[in-house]
Amino acid sequence: MSVRNHAVMSCLVLVLFVAGPAATAAAVGKIPPEVVNQAAADGTVLVLVGLKVPWQMESTLTQETMRAQREAIFSVQSQLLAELAGRKFKVVRRFEQVPGIALEVGADALAELAHSETVTNVVLDRPGTRLDGVAPERRALASLTTQDKVPWQLFNRAASDGTVLVLAGLRVPWQREDKLNDNLVALQRDAILGAQKYILAELAGTHYRVTRLYRQIPGIALRVGPDALKVLEESPAITNVVPDRPVSSTK
Repeated sequence: MSVRNHAVMSCLVLVLFVAGPAATAAAVGKIPPEVVNQAAADGTVLVLVGLKVPWQMESTLTQETMRAQREAIFSVQSQLLAELAGRKFKVVRRFEQVPGIALEVGADALAELAHSETVTNVVLDRPGTRLDGVAPERRALASLTTQDKVPWQLFNRAASDGTVLVLAGLRVPWQREDKLNDNLVALQRDAILGAQKYILAELAGTHYRVTRLYRQIPGIALRVGPDALKVLEESPAITNVVPDRPVSSTK
């Protein structure tokens, strides 16, 4: 591994170690291997960053709600840029209509994106493949919403071994509990439990077993077969799926 590649990976691994195991599904799933590899090869990488903003197509909104949505997008973009202060990054484009932002980032900024609570996902931006006649906002939306939730390696492993251990991120508005009052903590935990019940109902009839239910983190740990993986890939309740490690027993 090159020195540059090692620096990128070390930065990301350190972030995940500090964040703790329960946050691994959300953090690792945000940064696909191709993004890390591109940053390692070139020192920086062009990315499209999805942002945690309640969003609807503008064609379904009134003028007032459309204006409020654009203001919310701008506010979260500004919040993320404040989080990236001091890191190596450059703004390529701020989108008005889409909850995202285009950036050129180095390893330190990439690590910040991995654990930022304002970020939903990160994908490679490929300016060389822009489609003629397609607005940048539409292209960004397409890129940010078509990323595979389940890496192909997991499907291969499930097909080879029969089942695979995974951590699945759940689509639940979330903040760290130390930032919430008791009422909001209870509501957030109820929302997490509701999403867990929803996905388990979707998995009915497939090969799966629950290994851990989280209360404070929007996620669930499962052992699943290929049929259950397919359900996770297509479920609207799932944000991302990453490999889990078996719990080691210490004597």
